Amino acid sequence: MLSNFWLILGAVCILALTLYAILLWRRVWHMEKQRKQQLAKQKSHLRNDLIILANSFLTEQMPWAEGCIRIKVILDHYDAELGMQPQNQVLQTIFEATKHIPSHDSWKALTNAEKLPYQRLLSELELKHKKASSEAVKQLLNQLKN
Repeated sequence: MLSNFWLILGAVCILALTLYAILLWRRVWHMEKQRKQQLAKQKSHLRNDLIILANSFLTEQMPWAEGCIRIKVILDHYDAELGMQPQNQVLQTIFEATKHIPSHDSWKALTNAEKLPYQRLLSELELKHKKASSEAVKQLLNQLKN
């Protein structure tokens, strides 16, 4: 009689633990589904941002270097592999060549004489890379629209 009690108690414990494990797995699956939905939503948002930036860049509604940098940074968050494709390497080149330039309030704090070397660098980069960067952004825009 005592052995039956322990068997039943063991079976009840196993059943309780099984139900608890199922409950935990359902939570994990639910959280994973929510995470995937959130990632898809974020990727869609980044895609739309890239389309807007690419169109603005191609219609010269922003400074050339700023457009290259913004597109590169968002592209890295959107799809790092896409950013590594050979045609997009020009954006990385421009990013690397300009990352030492002060921005925002630091830029505003510079005197005109202090800004001059940076402006020269930006002009040189634009002369050298404008065509390649425009082609890269056009190709990117076509990929994003498809």
